[in-house]
Amino acid sequence: MVIADRPVPADIVDRLLWRDAQSMLGQHTGAGHDGNCVWCGWRWPCAPRRLAERAEAASRRPWREAWTVRHDLNSIRALPAMNHRPRNTGYFN
Repeated sequence: MVIADRPVPADIVDRLLWRDAQSMLGQHTGAGHDGNCVWCGWRWPCAPRRLAERAEAASRRPWREAWTVRHDLNSIRALPAMNHRPRNTGYFN
């Protein structure tokens, strides 16, 4: 399913932040057999997952509160390690 096709709940104040949170939540879905995130390989619950949960909650609040979380989401995307799925290099373990 494409995120843009997903209906936005009525209580969402910041739609873009909500969609970004949904995208990240969809990637960092759970822990693998080793207890690490299936997407990034960090210990579950990983920092991106926790940030996405914060963003989803903030998307329902006034824009002043959501602004900080939006900045945090954009900052984590700038990390080189977050741009690609981990390889079997042991970097994230």
